[in-house]
Amino acid sequence: MLTLNRQFIAQTLFVVLCILVIPGGTQVLKAVPPSENIDFSEKYKQLFQEAKSTSSKGHLKEVAFDAIETSQAAIKSGDYTAAVKIATLAVKIAKPSENNHAIALSNRLRQRCLMLVREYRKVENFHKNLQKDPKDSKSAFLYGKFVALKLNHWKEGLDWLAKGDDAAYRTLAEQELAILKDDDSLLDVANGWYQLGGEEKGLTKQELELHAYDLYSRAWTHSIGADRTAINAKLSEMPLRYLNHMQELDVIRGPWHFGKNGDAGNGAGMFTVNNIEFPNGLGLVPQSRGLASRVHYQLDGQYKTFVTGVALMDHSYQYLSTITFTVLGDDRVLWKSPPIRGRGDAVFCNVSVKNIKRLEIRTETPGRNLGGHAVWLDPHVLK
Repeated sequence: MLTLNRQFIAQTLFVVLCILVIPGGTQVLKAVPPSENIDFSEKYKQLFQEAKSTSSKGHLKEVAFDAIETSQAAIKSGDYTAAVKIATLAVKIAKPSENNHAIALSNRLRQRCLMLVREYRKVENFHKNLQKDPKDSKSAFLYGKFVALKLNHWKEGLDWLAKGDDAAYRTLAEQELAILKDDDSLLDVANGWYQLGGEEKGLTKQELELHAYDLYSRAWTHSIGADRTAINAKLSEMPLRYLNHMQELDVIRGPWHFGKNGDAGNGAGMFTVNNIEFPNGLGLVPQSRGLASRVHYQLDGQYKTFVTGVALMDHSYQYLSTITFTVLGDDRVLWKSPPIRGRGDAVFCNVSVKNIKRLEIRTETPGRNLGGHAVWLDPHVLK
């Protein structure tokens, strides 16, 4: 199963747009051992032949997602060159499949692979130095930044940063490695990374702020009262915010509960679309026969853009009617999806919410809602 985090962020946050949260290193010097022994050259040939031998859009979609998964496996094994080649093949296969999800994901994956190749070249010699001398503090810092910020593999990256020669990064890495579920310490470390991000520029600044966001959001999940108010203020400073880390208002739901944190609302764990999880996804099954399910969020004019994907989750019944997803701002329709029926038919939304105070998301169906397991794919707002 593929797990993608921060999947649909706007281009201004390229690092978030492309991150697939999979560790890796290089083809020869692996940051982590591969999960399985794959001959990527042979796998490329198999995927190419399989795509060449079919004209079925459904089959092409399956091959495209297989190529996406294989490219991610190449990242995990550290073979970035193979990852680029296979992601490029995924782009070529996805286009004739006409599946929006496969097209968007394969293009973003290719961008990420190209970024990893480029960024690894900058630290390759430092990585090699660490093979000879793990106590080389300069190499530990520079390679640790690559692992944490570019690969988004923070646990391993923190281990290296804690051995590095940069005092600010070393101190924060040591503090984060020491904490478990101590929310007070978690907030201190989150504040530290956010402040450090303010001293950096460009993508490094964004990457540090996004890590701080991850820590703040972990604390948000378990917070109440004054603590939640304080964390809410910090999250409001971030360049993006997922809706599941905001307080929902006026929930009107269908037969399932309102689902948060990747749960569709049935309490069965994280839902998938095309076998991909969405940790910040929402589930909002519509009511039957034109009665909308809905939820509001208070934006207070702080954000410029709302981004999401919408779909029916995997493993749902064959749906006989259609579902429409609607985004409203201050009671005005900002975006409306085409009627969706088939599983795997993800549609994407990127709409302005500038000066919008109250955001509403809504699902509705003209028929019965049996099997209408509507989900929002990591919806978030951007400043």
